[in-house]
Amino acid sequence: MSQKEFQRVKVIENAAGGRLSVREAARLLQRSERQVQRWKRRYQPDSAAWVQHGNRGRPKPWALDPALRQRVLELARGKYAGFNDSHLHNKLVEQEELNLSRETLRRILRRAKLASPQKASSPQISRPPSPPSAPRHDAASRC
Repeated sequence: MSQKEFQRVKVIENAAGGRLSVREAARLLQRSERQVQRWKRRYQPDSAAWVQHGNRGRPKPWALDPALRQRVLELARGKYAGFNDSHLHNKLVEQEELNLSRETLRRILRRAKLASPQKASSPQISRPPSPPSAPRHDAASRC
């Protein structure tokens, strides 16, 4: 239980016991009176489960399946090693029939410390400085 939740329990205990008004509890918790009334209704003296959000501990509904994530990493390290992100995405969609966005693929690969291979840059050619050129005389500069 966090410090914030602990404070909420103490304030709602006092409000439920009549030692604190709903308005004062709302001010202390920096919440609306309506929210404090909801918490008072849910309050159970023998348990602090009412404080926690109902979705705590559940996986996000949009979270990627860990098995799919593992399969993508195996393919990226094995069969499709050396492919850049876009090419790998195309192969996963066409060949492996894995339907995930290119950005999701990129996120999976970066978390696993797999960078997209970059084309080697051409060596820089060093040239000696060119001699200064003769001054130019334009027709417009004569006026």
